[in-house]
Amino acid sequence: MSLEAALIQLGTVAVRTAAKLWLGDQKVAAEVTASAVDVASARLTKHRDKRKFSRLMDDFAEAIAERLEPLVEVEFRSLPDNEKLAAIEAVRATFEEAPIVDSDLFAADLDAGHLDRAIRKRASNQVGLLSSDGTSFYNLLLRESCGYVIEISRGLPQFSSSALTELLRRDREIIDGIREVLSRLPQRDRSFGFDYDYRQLVARKLDNIEMFGVTLTDASRRYPLTVAYISLTASRSDVDEGSNPSTRIEELLVSNKRLFIRGEAGLGKTTLLYWIAVRSALRDFPEVLAQWNETIPFLIPLRRYVDKDFPAPERFLDEVGRHIADEMPKGWVQGLLRSGRAVVLVDGVDELPSARRLEVRNWLKDIVEQFPAARFIVTSRPGAAAPEWLSDQEFNVLDLEPMAVRDVRVFIERWHDAMRSLSVDEEYKSEIEAYKDGLLDKLETNSHLRRLAGYPLLCALICALHKDRRAVLPENRIELYDVAMQMMLERRDLERQISGLEGFSRTAKTLLLGHLAYWLIRNGRSDIETERAIEQLRRQLVLMPQVKHNAGDVYRNLLERSGLLREPVHGRVDFIHRTFQEYLCARSAVLDSDDVGTLVANAHVDQWHEVVVMAVGHASSQQREELLSGLLERADSEPEKHDTLVLLALASLETAPTLSAELRSTIHKRAAALLPPKTLTAAKSFASAGAFVLDLLARSRPETAKETVNTIRAIVETGSDEAIPLLKRFIRDARKSVQDELFRSWRRFDEEIYAQAIISEMTPTWMYIDDPVKVVALERMQKVRSLTLSLDPRVRFPMGLLPPLVEELSLWLLGNTHSLVLDASEFTGLKSLKALEFFGFVEVANFNSLRLLPNLKSIGVARGVKADDLAKIEPNWALSSLRLEAAEDLRSVDQLFFLDKPESIALKRCASLENVSGLARWAESLEALSLTFASGLDLTPLGSLSNLRVLTIDGDPLESIEFFRGLTSLRHVLINASSNALRPKIADMLPNVKIALLGGFPEMVVEPDV
Repeated sequence: MSLEAALIQLGTVAVRTAAKLWLGDQKVAAEVTASAVDVASARLTKHRDKRKFSRLMDDFAEAIAERLEPLVEVEFRSLPDNEKLAAIEAVRATFEEAPIVDSDLFAADLDAGHLDRAIRKRASNQVGLLSSDGTSFYNLLLRESCGYVIEISRGLPQFSSSALTELLRRDREIIDGIREVLSRLPQRDRSFGFDYDYRQLVARKLDNIEMFGVTLTDASRRYPLTVAYISLTASRSDVDEGSNPSTRIEELLVSNKRLFIRGEAGLGKTTLLYWIAVRSALRDFPEVLAQWNETIPFLIPLRRYVDKDFPAPERFLDEVGRHIADEMPKGWVQGLLRSGRAVVLVDGVDELPSARRLEVRNWLKDIVEQFPAARFIVTSRPGAAAPEWLSDQEFNVLDLEPMAVRDVRVFIERWHDAMRSLSVDEEYKSEIEAYKDGLLDKLETNSHLRRLAGYPLLCALICALHKDRRAVLPENRIELYDVAMQMMLERRDLERQISGLEGFSRTAKTLLLGHLAYWLIRNGRSDIETERAIEQLRRQLVLMPQVKHNAGDVYRNLLERSGLLREPVHGRVDFIHRTFQEYLCARSAVLDSDDVGTLVANAHVDQWHEVVVMAVGHASSQQREELLSGLLERADSEPEKHDTLVLLALASLETAPTLSAELRSTIHKRAAALLPPKTLTAAKSFASAGAFVLDLLARSRPETAKETVNTIRAIVETGSDEAIPLLKRFIRDARKSVQDELFRSWRRFDEEIYAQAIISEMTPTWMYIDDPVKVVALERMQKVRSLTLSLDPRVRFPMGLLPPLVEELSLWLLGNTHSLVLDASEFTGLKSLKALEFFGFVEVANFNSLRLLPNLKSIGVARGVKADDLAKIEPNWALSSLRLEAAEDLRSVDQLFFLDKPESIALKRCASLENVSGLARWAESLEALSLTFASGLDLTPLGSLSNLRVLTIDGDPLESIEFFRGLTSLRHVLINASSNALRPKIADMLPNVKIALLGGFPEMVVEPDV
């Protein structure tokens, strides 16, 4: 038998094992001779369908064989063919002999290692006659095959007759999807150990995103994060200035090792952490984040620790990897933390009761202090933790922002692309295209819709409902959730002719889900043990005699058919998104329990804020008046909670369909007394109350920069087109934070309208442009002196529109696998230009053309400039600063002969650099030097730089450390090297120098200000 045929046979038996897991019938799985493929095929009535199903299984087998071929042909190429065949046959026999009797194997978080151990335990010894290399091949082949079994069983729609029909209808698409999933797994070789198993598990479990409304026979259709992920933007939270420009998260990750990310419900905090974890596991970060590719991710959802101790490092695998934790080498996690390779992703401070948040902060403090080299990212809703909550541990704070209008368009297009991919019917595809175009048109004209669509969760809801309701959309957020519940709990199954439990109506489902949601909120929980959830349902079913099913069946139906519950880990259940939990809790509190007093009593607790707001929307007129009046009464009697409760009452007006004129007026007056907003959180509370607050904000007179920024934010967050005229009064405010806030607000409106009304009337000295559309404003802005362009490689940026008087120009291209090449001759018309920087993936052609710019003093290039370009430059170029990165053929500093009297030189990642003796020619002028060098480079010439004040070096200078004695003017030295002997030696030679040792983290190497 050929090796190819043997691998296909192995693939066939592996697919049969995958089918047993997919079928979910533990009786069939436990019988060695039983064929789950035959069981599934028996559900099909047409002979043609049976043949098609058989071909699909064969395709899966071939996909496995293709993935295993590299192990045969490359990794074990020296192993004799007869030994390879024997090992392949042994793996096949192991699968065929092993009954599937371990119930854990059917769990959602199953991993390849657990399956490997389970079938080895049940099968006979297959390696007795194999050599040591043959045994190694067997072990690797079996573990790898187990991984593919898991991927196939999870990649198919949940088994049912309707799923089989769907499977055959989309057979080509499904096999292509499985092949893509398999291809995304890290390729194993014999050198990989526990690291590989863990990374593979993270990638498999977290590399998906649930695009709400894109449904098949399962609760929601999942897509790879790399396909469906929408890049988020955030602003740095600065307590003093109040605002910073919006920046893509990927750019902020470059220079930040500790981030505290705050964001409102539905902005994608958890999805962001999943994206980071998957990129880390696959070692697939964009090049600008290349240093993150050596990291190992640990996801810690705090909701799992409401009632138990926070995890020590050895328990970081509790969420992802519980089945392989016992294989983990001793001290593995601690070693990664110490080396800086660990990235710890802590999700959901807000999901802990307030009483436990001090405890979790202390837990974080202990870990950060013990492992300062590791990366940490923590998320929370803003109401749960102030920006300075982790300031003692030097976390940088980011506030996530709603999607810009153009990001919303991308999201809508991807959602409809996903819908189209689910069908082979051309008429259906055309219908979906029409829905997409219609929704994009509505987005242009409806400012209320634009505001809601800025949140990824709500945007997905809008897409689903727009299609489901034939282009008729709800008018507000509560109605949006109402019709979503109807779609998920009733219409979806009816339209697919999927029968549910007899007598189990939408009303009954809503009552039970609401009861469960209310229990979770009352107990400060975001998830619950499965058995405890069933017990809660059992207690409620006693009061519902019309439901004639036991609690276990009801729970399973809600889990599998409602689309609102999920089991993220074995034995625990939560709501698919906390927003749905809050919606159902609010409904249950007022409609089922009439617990207005409970709502008022808990209103100061941040975990109840959204519940109170939505309860106002669900309540009767009498309940609504009682609830809002109760908030104001508590505000009067509890001064320390006054502002929180008044702002909550104001925010609740968003969902109040009716309210007495007297109470509404009282809330307005009480809120007006809190203007201008003191915090960004308060600003959002004002904005959420609706467009009517624009009148209040128009009368507000902020004085400090922070108050002004918060006022602008509140105006913008209303999402109303009427906001733009109100912003005009801030155009002439020259304070930087105010100007920044007006710029960052650009993305929340139609770009051209905002540019014409606001940006073109401003007189800033600096601008950040991240969309060619915004360039239209540059034609009118002659006072701009500093300009940053974030370039899109797909769009040709109109360089001719750059203001001729610009003095500082930065060009960025981040997160792309291919470079954008810019011709330096395009900039020769900028006669006033003094500083030019090329960052990220921007490459420069005709570098020598920059010599024609008479006032240019500073140049920075992040992509490799060639030696040929440097050789063409005429001498005596009066540059004060030159930064070159990745100049691969730069061998000697002498190649920079054209520099006259530079004050600052940076040569980073110039791997060919062999000689720095040429620096001596600039001993009198050079004040700052940044240098990356390989071991063995002679640094002795640096000792002649007697005027050098700042030195940044990436490499170990220990061999020629004596050069420091000549640096008599040096005040700051920053060294990225692993040697602990450097600090005392340098300090002994230069006692007045400030020394920073980074110990192997090149992303932290910066050039201090001179």
